[in-house]
Amino acid sequence: MVVLAAVSYAFWDRPVANWAFHLSRFWANTARRLSGLGEGLYWLILVAMIWVTARLRKKHGVAAWAGKTAIAIAAAGLAANALKVVAGRARPRALDDGVFGFRFFELGYRFNSFPSGHAAIAGAVAASICLARPAAWPLAALLWLALAGGRVLTGSHFVSDVLAGGAVGAALMVGIVFLMRPRSAAGESKRPQRNIPWRKSSS
Repeated sequence: MVVLAAVSYAFWDRPVANWAFHLSRFWANTARRLSGLGEGLYWLILVAMIWVTARLRKKHGVAAWAGKTAIAIAAAGLAANALKVVAGRARPRALDDGVFGFRFFELGYRFNSFPSGHAAIAGAVAASICLARPAAWPLAALLWLALAGGRVLTGSHFVSDVLAGGAVGAALMVGIVFLMRPRSAAGESKRPQRNIPWRKSSS
């Protein structure tokens, strides 16, 4: 995704943004509704409900998955917001004034396009689904495309913004699963074994 984001910045961002500005009202409204579903609060509430239900039903594996997903969603949102301040990238609407690219540490909505927070959260959710059920990756990819793509179609973000956001969210989800992995009971009990020399058997 990082490589694709760089390619998009060079070749795709401006033409796709200009195309999105001329979408019909129907498609613009549809994209706006889809992108609205990418709000982190909605996903945190949903995952919290799954966690509570799993705890009540003593489904410890599901509860652990929900807990890690909630942490990843929150971390993705915070990381995206922090990177926005550093990058200071102009939003697509700034193209009307001939403004394109990064203005590091530029504050305000007009210059906080990179990366997309919605795409980062959707990336964390999609990665969580893939880690829990690898066979469900097409559903996870479709979910991410719908939520992240909506941000492009509404003119809120460039393609590279959502690709970078997806990479941030997915990387955080994988990292959190790795850091919070349970220790192997067998591994904890292993002790260094002494080398016992072979003894010749007496005949």
